[in-house]
Amino acid sequence: MTTIEHNAGLSGRAATTGGLGEARGRMTPVASSVLACLLLTACAGARYHQDGMSQIDDGHIDSGIASLKKATELDRSQSYKIDYLVQRDRHADAFVKQADQLRASGDIAGARDLYGRALALNPANVRAATALKALDQDARNDQLLAEGERYLKDGKLDAAGERAARVLADQPNHKQAAQLRKAVLDARAAAELERERFREAKSVMSSPVTLQFRDATMRTVFEALSKSTGLNILLDREVKADGRVTIFVKDVAVEDAIDLILMQNQLEKRIINSNTMMVYAATAAKQSEYQELTVRSFRVTNSDLKYISGMLKTMLKLKDVSADERSGLLVIRDTPETLRIAEKLIALHDEPDPEVMLEVEVLEISEGRNSNLGVQPPSAITISTPTGGAATPGGTVSNLTISQLRQLGVGGLTVTPIAGTLNFKLQDTETRILASPRIRARNREKAKIMIGDRVPTIINNVTPVNGGSSVVTGTVTYQDVGLKLEFEPQVYASNDVGIKINLEVSNIAREFTDTQGSRSYQIGTRNASTFLRLADGETQVLGGLITDEERNTADKIPGLGHLPVVGRLFGNSSTNKSRSEIVLAITPRVLRSYANLGSERSSVFSGTALTLRDRQILADPVGGLSLPNSTGARPAPAPTPVSGISPAPQPPGAPGVPGAPSPAVPQVPAQTAPAMPLGGGGLPPPPPMIQR
Repeated sequence: MTTIEHNAGLSGRAATTGGLGEARGRMTPVASSVLACLLLTACAGARYHQDGMSQIDDGHIDSGIASLKKATELDRSQSYKIDYLVQRDRHADAFVKQADQLRASGDIAGARDLYGRALALNPANVRAATALKALDQDARNDQLLAEGERYLKDGKLDAAGERAARVLADQPNHKQAAQLRKAVLDARAAAELERERFREAKSVMSSPVTLQFRDATMRTVFEALSKSTGLNILLDREVKADGRVTIFVKDVAVEDAIDLILMQNQLEKRIINSNTMMVYAATAAKQSEYQELTVRSFRVTNSDLKYISGMLKTMLKLKDVSADERSGLLVIRDTPETLRIAEKLIALHDEPDPEVMLEVEVLEISEGRNSNLGVQPPSAITISTPTGGAATPGGTVSNLTISQLRQLGVGGLTVTPIAGTLNFKLQDTETRILASPRIRARNREKAKIMIGDRVPTIINNVTPVNGGSSVVTGTVTYQDVGLKLEFEPQVYASNDVGIKINLEVSNIAREFTDTQGSRSYQIGTRNASTFLRLADGETQVLGGLITDEERNTADKIPGLGHLPVVGRLFGNSSTNKSRSEIVLAITPRVLRSYANLGSERSSVFSGTALTLRDRQILADPVGGLSLPNSTGARPAPAPTPVSGISPAPQPPGAPGVPGAPSPAVPQVPAQTAPAMPLGGGGLPPPPPMIQR
């Protein structure tokens, strides 16, 4: 039994030992497999990365980005990840940009597809997600635009404009909505123009009339005008109808005749429609009550907005004026007549500034001669004793003793090396520096040309510190060295150009450096300032900035060097000559001059000191004027006489009498009240007149 157990134990130990060995045998293939898998994964990542870049180059964006993403999952290389992120974001943004363009043009389906592709590439793309949600609003906007188009065709301009405004509030850059709004504005302008033409055609204000009243009441005159022309005249409660009127006019427009009557009694009128007007007192309170005001915006791009605003307030006595300098908008609220005058003044001042192209040629001519001729003798000869004597404990040679010096002869003295130089130098220099800049400048604006270098000047300040090293604080400033040209042009009405010129030419003459490391320069300058007036294309040459310098240096042996002729063999002479001149040629060319104002633009009628008007009360004979059709003026029909005085008899051939030739006035049909002819000549008798 014991043996059996012992064997069993041995057997158990042997089994255990075999199990460990077997385990060790199984680990080696696993490690090999893991290593092989890692190698295969790295190779697969490289293959996916290469395939992805190739697919992107071939235009297969979606599959290429997917391959790059797979490469980053298989291989955690930073370069693969960077390529994936860069390509993903770049192409996702490109899809979003293309989708925005399709959305703006109205292609909702195409935009939806591109937004979806962008989100498939990059689910975190906020622009694509937001725009995709907004496509539903685009569908509603398309419905609004369709309704607006139908309303526009039906002539319902307010409803069409409201639809366009709702779409533009959501998408300010929507092209179709902007086109619809423009079409609505054009339709409104055309309708307003047609209404204006209709009112002018129906208006009796331009019909000719003849008035002959002496010291008549205003009520009498207005009743006669109303009965004869069909004009409805309403009087304000504060208008005194018993005011006196004296007027003798013939063949004038009804509006001019009424203006003359109102001026006599300090009254104003408001045109209500083509045959109705309201008369009120010309006081500030009544004007505020009856005058209709309009708000209008003017874009001022060339002139100073503050000056324009102040000028209008001064000239036209405007109160409601707002100026926005950021956008260049001038907003005015006043009567239509005042706005028409303001429009003329703004157009007169808002002209582009003149511009000048300045062609400059800067020429610097330098000449120099450096000569060095003759024999350069030695400047000094040193005779010394030899360094003899006993050596000291330190190893150096001691000085000669007196006894040694007495024993020293002439042959024992030492002399420094003597050298002479024969110079044959002659150098001529010629320099020509040309700068030819061209610069464009506005009228009365400074322009500057700088050709050169910015030289640093270093200043170091040393601050002592107790118990430590000093603190050095340095500052650097820069100075322009070279050619500096400043000019300010002024264009005159005759296309002459006045130019204020400042010219400076500088160079570094010397450089200074101190013990603290500070560095500064001595600058040599030549300046010229002038003001000249040249014609367009005229060239002016400015010169005279001359520097002439000559330096002579002679090295001679005393006595021998002063001998005539042969003395040059015992000396050396050096000569430095330099001469420079700066020439400036300037040619102005006017690219844009002042606009021609003309008498029709420079003169703006503005009424009286108390009343602003955009037209004069001329009271010209309407029936006697001969106007060509090209002017667009509508000639009036035959004058309607309204008289309180019996007219003088007319001969049979006179105008306005039967049998007389018609005046050479083009006839345009007009809706006027029936004429009230004067009696006589076979005509029906006139209605009874109120006479005084």
